[in-house]
Order: sequence, then structure tokens, then C-alpha cells
Amino acid sequence: MRRTASTTHTLRRTAKPWLAAAVAATLTLPVLAPCAAAAGTGGAAGTAACAYGYTSDATVWFGAGADSGVPNRETGGGCTVMDEIMAGAPFATHGAFVRTVSSVTKGLVRERVLTGGERRDIVRAAGDSEVGRPHPVTGGRSVDLSRIGLVGYTVRATMPTDAEGTLGALAECGFQNIEPSGAAGNFYGHTAAELAPLTEAAGIAVPSLGVSLSNLQNDLDLVVAEAHAIGASYVRVSGSGSWTLEDYSRTAAILDEAGEALSAEGIRVAYHNHGYEFETEEDGVTGYDVLVRETNPAFVTMELDVYWAASTDTSATDLFARYPGRFELLHLKDMAEDGSFADVGEGTIDFAEIFAGATLAGVRYGFTEHDQPSPDGVTSACTSIGNLAELRY
Repeated sequence: MRRTASTTHTLRRTAKPWLAAAVAATLTLPVLAPCAAAAGTGGAAGTAACAYGYTSDATVWFGAGADSGVPNRETGGGCTVMDEIMAGAPFATHGAFVRTVSSVTKGLVRERVLTGGERRDIVRAAGDSEVGRPHPVTGGRSVDLSRIGLVGYTVRATMPTDAEGTLGALAECGFQNIEPSGAAGNFYGHTAAELAPLTEAAGIAVPSLGVSLSNLQNDLDLVVAEAHAIGASYVRVSGSGSWTLEDYSRTAAILDEAGEALSAEGIRVAYHNHGYEFETEEDGVTGYDVLVRETNPAFVTMELDVYWAASTDTSATDLFARYPGRFELLHLKDMAEDGSFADVGEGTIDFAEIFAGATLAGVRYGFTEHDQPSPDGVTSACTSIGNLAELRY
């Protein structure tokens, strides 16, 4: 069932009791067909043309600085304006994208889905967007290290017993940010309030905290308190390899509900992927597609782990082109030739290409990570940021 305006209330009302059962057992609800709307035409009423399509709770939005402000209305068959426009993504050129938007919206004005003024706003937003514009690697730009951090999981071996020393060593080799991983109230045995003076003393900011999905459902006040205590403006969560597409749809509703509540506190929700989101697929739609399309970009962003995407032959830059503006956070993790983890810049992932596409993606922070660091977390982390300091893209 696609999450549209008519189904949102029910999903939000039932979100909390669902979670435990959904993780424990696979749901067996019917799966609908993927979006089949033709550009410029609405789907037939009463059909399921766009299961797991773009939420109608959002606006027609093409990335930061390209929000039309026009509601993403239903067009028929469970489809929305965004479903019809983005059915052609990725777009080869910016001109092709704007022409598609112009054509689709012209038809929707004729069908009285949009007004003429709304069409003009949408076409204007398309013109202002990065969609379809070239983002080449020129070799003349360097990475802004003030926007680079470390996922705390890399140094999980030393943070519980020597957080002060670990943070100091990271700062010494150039890290200005860190994303602690854990759950609200427990980051390597510390609360955020206990870590805050240590990160501050090291000169390291904490823009994001890794918490649990359960925290978003059951401990939202604690999440807010922890984020405020350490100055985080993002909280990120991960999912489960046992989920079906319907589970991802329900999770999208949970993320939106928490994201809307947290937005009043200046906090955004981010979803961090592994590989299974791309491998859970039905009729050409993946779990990742569901999460991106069914969450409202006003409240929820994605934290793309480029290693786990690559492990399923999913290109980060292809995702940027398909879902512009949705990736405010990245996990920068490299892949060795044999598929194992590598320090950033030591493996096979093209980070120059990723940084060149960062404007299209809407990236604000990138966090390096190594799941199995050698010889130790600090050494691995420092190697990664050293390589990024030398990268030209």
C-alpha cells in the first residue's frame, strides 16, 4: 500500500505497536505494481499505478533551493506530480529535465490537477535545480575538511575506556567532526552530556548522532535532550535485513512522524543504509526507493553509506541523479579489491566522482568509516582523512 495523504493518518496512529512485530516477523501484505504513469498523463482512477511512489505529504521538490512550494498532489491511480515527473529520471541534461517538467505540468493543468500559477512555480523550481546539470571531475577542487568527520564506530575499541585520548588523537590528525554511534543515552558507555565536554575540549563538533529506530518511537524526548546536549542537528537510524517493501513503507511513516516532531527542535532525521535496502526488491522497486520516495524531504534526509551501496553494484552518483538533494549526509567508506573494507582512498571507490556530485546530492557532511580498522581505529581514521586532504576532484 502506497503511503498517500489518505493513508498517512492510519499509519502514524499504528506506528508504535507495529515496530516490534515487524522486526520479528515478515509481513505478508499484498505488493502493488510500481509506478507506470506516462509522462504528462494521470493514471486511471481506482488503479494502483504508482505503489511506493512519492508521498503526497510533501511539496514538488527538486533539491535545496528548488522547492516549488506546490503540494505534491495525487494525479490518479495513486500517482503524484513527482511520480509523473521523476518517472524519467535520471535525466541526461538539465534541458531535458526542464522540458519534461514543462510537458508533464502542462498536461496536469489541462487535467485541472494544477493551476497555471502552480505550473509556473514548478517549472521555475526545475530551472533552479541541479538536476541534469554536468558535475564533472575537474581535478582542481579540494575537499572541505571542516565538513568531514568520523563515524565513531571506527574507534569503538578505545572510546569506552579512553574517550579523551581518542578524541585528542583524532583532532591532532585533522578531524573536526565526529558522529557517535549507539543509542540515546549510551554512546560507548557515555551519555551525550558526558561526551560533550570531551568533544568540546578536543575541538571536535558533533553534527550527527547515531541512535536507534526504537529511540525515535519510544524515547523522543531523550533523543532531543541528547542531541541538544552535544549540539547535534541530525539523528540517524538504520533498518533491518528482514523487512519487506511494506515494512519499509511503514518505516517511512515512522521517520516522517519523528522528523516532523524533531524539526521543531532544529533536528533532522537521517536514514543510514546497509546493502539489504537495495537487495529487497519487487517489480523494480527497492526498499531504498520506498524510503526516499515516501519520506518528506522537509523532515527526513538520507545518510548514504557508499560502501554498502557499492556492495550491491549501486552507484552513489546514480542515486544522486535519481534522487537529487536527498543526501545531506554520507558515510565515506572504501572497498578493497576483494570486497572487504579499506581506508578511504586505498580502495576501489571513486571518491572524486562522489565529491563532484555532492552539490546535486545536497551533501552537508561526510563521515569516514572503517568497520574493521587495522592496526587500530585511530590509525585507520587518520589515514582516511589524510587521503581526503590530498584528494582533488
